[in-house]
Amino acid sequence: MHERAAVTEALARMMDDSGGSIARVVAAVGPGVDSDVVAGIWEEVVAGTPASEAELVCKPAFDLLRCLGCGSDFPGSKLDSCPECSGDGLVIRRAPEFEVRTWVGAV
Repeated sequence: MHERAAVTEALARMMDDSGGSIARVVAAVGPGVDSDVVAGIWEEVVAGTPASEAELVCKPAFDLLRCLGCGSDFPGSKLDSCPECSGDGLVIRRAPEFEVRTWVGAV
């Protein structure tokens, strides 16, 4: 379960930055990562923290690909075709497995 390290690290950074209770967290989940697995890990990791009651919203994160045909960069997964020319893309930057994008503090 390699996702556990990513979730734990992201939570630690968020808690350092927030300094208080958290009500809602929007996170990005990379290709090939199961959102249900991440949600289960999240529940375990936030237990006993100021984020224990936070709503977790997972949104997909996409790799950055470069088209082998026309050279355009585009977001997607490794099987997506270039929106410019329909060519194949090569992943040039991987999406994070799990990343907290935003959070809202509890009132």
